[in-house]
Amino acid sequence: MTSDNSVRPNTPHFFYGWVVVATAFLVNVVAAPMNAVVVAFFVGPLSEDLGVSRSAIAWALTFRIAVAGLTGPFMGPLIDKHGSRWLGAIAGVYTGATLIGLYFVDSIWILYLMFGLSGLMGFGAPGGSLLITVPVAKWFVIRRGRAMAIATAGAPLGTVAGIFIAQALIHSIGWRGAWVVFGLGLWAVMVPLFAVFMRRTPEDLGLKPDGAVEEPSSDNVSVGGHATVSQEVDWPLRTVLRTRVMWMLVVAFGINQFVGSGTLLHRVGSFEADGLSDGVISVGIAVEPFTFLIMALVFGMVIERAVPRFIGALGLAFMSISILPMLFFVDGQNYFIFIHSIMWGMGAGAGMNFMNVVWPSYFGRKHLGSIRGFILPITILAGGLGAPMYGYIIDHWGGYSMAWSITLISMSVSGTLYLFASPPKPKESAAQEASGESGQSTLLE
Repeated sequence: MTSDNSVRPNTPHFFYGWVVVATAFLVNVVAAPMNAVVVAFFVGPLSEDLGVSRSAIAWALTFRIAVAGLTGPFMGPLIDKHGSRWLGAIAGVYTGATLIGLYFVDSIWILYLMFGLSGLMGFGAPGGSLLITVPVAKWFVIRRGRAMAIATAGAPLGTVAGIFIAQALIHSIGWRGAWVVFGLGLWAVMVPLFAVFMRRTPEDLGLKPDGAVEEPSSDNVSVGGHATVSQEVDWPLRTVLRTRVMWMLVVAFGINQFVGSGTLLHRVGSFEADGLSDGVISVGIAVEPFTFLIMALVFGMVIERAVPRFIGALGLAFMSISILPMLFFVDGQNYFIFIHSIMWGMGAGAGMNFMNVVWPSYFGRKHLGSIRGFILPITILAGGLGAPMYGYIIDHWGGYSMAWSITLISMSVSGTLYLFASPPKPKESAAQEASGESGQSTLLE
């Protein structure tokens, strides 16, 4: 498997990185039905058809997320070395087949198996698949915020469509047929997009990140008329693992994934318990990804000029506020679902930009796949436990009020960690490298 050098821009004004962004955007659209927001609409029909509790169904999502996390350390280095062109095409064929296979589920154990297998390539995992996020981050530095935001915007757009398509399909052809349609969609869109358009890095095509042009006798590059320092940091994984900020971010992301997955999967049941109709719930929840779509683009521009960790903390503040209407719901005030969805969508838009930008901004592009692949199992394990643990809390320990209180407190803790997660200094990298080399020399002696 080698990098493809056959595609080159026809004019100096064309930058192929935007083709990579468009590819990632469309892949995110068709992969969106695998996320927890859309899966939540299958929980009720699955529970009734298979004769098991909602909390038991929630474990299926956990198995998908867990498998996605386990493959991260292997997938990341492969993407660094070979790119995601053919890996993504294979992933599309495989993942589509697993969704179609859900048609044949007749027991909770088969459901667990199929959901677990569907996560093997990372789609449906919190934070997005490495096959999508890593290539986009490698094509941009200065404009990374907007590029990642545009690529990520495909997920909420696909989620909005997925909510209404899932409901329509479930009511017309049943939940089994709905999964078949989603699987065929992956085959029809994801496979050719990866195979035809995805590329590993700009350097493979003789380009530089952002379409930069080197200026003679200068340490700077020109991008869109703006000058910036051309040199980037490139921290290897072994050095990243020795930094305090990396573990602060991992803990914060892990907490967010735990409470986020639990909240997203079980809030539909909470809205139903509050007496909201199916129509109000579907429209209310659809407002969230639409808000996310807009705010992801806005914060994608803002984060290029702002302190990234402040954007992350602001996002968690919005999401914390979104929980308050769920805690203090008053009977008859159905509009609260729209307040929740708008605030959650705003927070998610800011938070997704922070999560996508912080790793390459702090540690560079070269080893990004390996870094994110190593971290993924840790954060995904926390996210995978969130859905079933929230089901247990709701069923046996305090109900929805306790669950949403835990979400509120946890997000406040994560926001504090974000605020103190300052970027590592270059001298820290040099010291860590020297320490590593010294240790190796001692062993050799």
